[in-house]
Amino acid sequence: MGTITKIKDFYSDRLNNYEYAYFATEFLSLVKATTAEKLHVAPNVVDTFAADTALFTDFTRQTRISDETAKIADIDAQTDDLIIAIFESVRSNKKSPLAARKTAATELYNVLKPYTGCYQLAQRQEVQAVRGMLTDLKKEKAAAHVATLKLDDLVEALTESVDQYAALLTQREEGKAENVGMAKKVRASLVEQYDYITTVAFAFSVAEPSEELDNFIQKTNLLIDSAKKAYNLRTGTKGGKEEDPTVTDPNEPEEPVKPEITEVYSKVEDIHDPTGITRGKETIMKWVGDFELMNETGDGPGKIIVKDNFSGIEEEVPVEDILSRSNTGCEFIMIRDFAEGEYKIRIETYDGGSPLVLEYPEVIKLV
Repeated sequence: MGTITKIKDFYSDRLNNYEYAYFATEFLSLVKATTAEKLHVAPNVVDTFAADTALFTDFTRQTRISDETAKIADIDAQTDDLIIAIFESVRSNKKSPLAARKTAATELYNVLKPYTGCYQLAQRQEVQAVRGMLTDLKKEKAAAHVATLKLDDLVEALTESVDQYAALLTQREEGKAENVGMAKKVRASLVEQYDYITTVAFAFSVAEPSEELDNFIQKTNLLIDSAKKAYNLRTGTKGGKEEDPTVTDPNEPEEPVKPEITEVYSKVEDIHDPTGITRGKETIMKWVGDFELMNETGDGPGKIIVKDNFSGIEEEVPVEDILSRSNTGCEFIMIRDFAEGEYKIRIETYDGGSPLVLEYPEVIKLV
């Protein structure tokens, strides 16, 4: 009896949409190279799989990069500028030689004090904070101070700006939700088509063996292995015991995960912002390798260092701006003082007692 090679079990629901879109694209290329005839499936089956793969890839791209992203970045900057202008005007008038203006500024500053730095919050938190600030500024006593300091035009402009900001965030979320729903349906269809094509191919490889079918099965298994490894790298899953039997092959020897930084992005509704990383805003860094950002003595965070690609100037993120840490990543406030441009970022940690320096392999863009 000859050797029969099976197509490996593949529970693709563990892959995220980006990973599955890549897998489907590679599988489609393999199907086309083998041809529908050699796979013993109808040509329209391949055509349908191709159309759905293109559609799914497009939905996935739209979910990540919405049309509103650039507009949101602009309105965010505009809102920040208006907030800063109001605070600066109040602060400068606290030193005014005119008693009325000095009194108005001093009392208005106390009203605004709880909102100091609100422009550095995550987007929806910033909108909520600014709306709270505007509500306080419109109260009778504060409104009189606003009039005394001639800040009415700035307050009115900020009201319009934050309303536009909120509307764009809602519009983006609604569009994202629609894309996610459509992508889910198309992905389910792709899974069914994949199962059909691979089942037919395997059945004929047993009943009517051919070199083309053997090659197809071997290369499909390689694609599955590649998808599993991508999943394991992203999640930090290790081999050995069958912790996740839908992805990890228990026959593969356990290998330690090499420590490396895998992602750095602005915290924008917990998704990746493709326009760049916003200075002075909450930033997410993720890594693999099961270590924590820790200083040499183990009583505080290690270093996050940002380097200007053009000038070579480096600046360390202040300890107080490192907001949280775990063995898979950290959250911090991106350095405020750098200009827009391209930068490299690295961490220096002593987790486990030994120094570890890791540089993110990609260039980050500060905006």
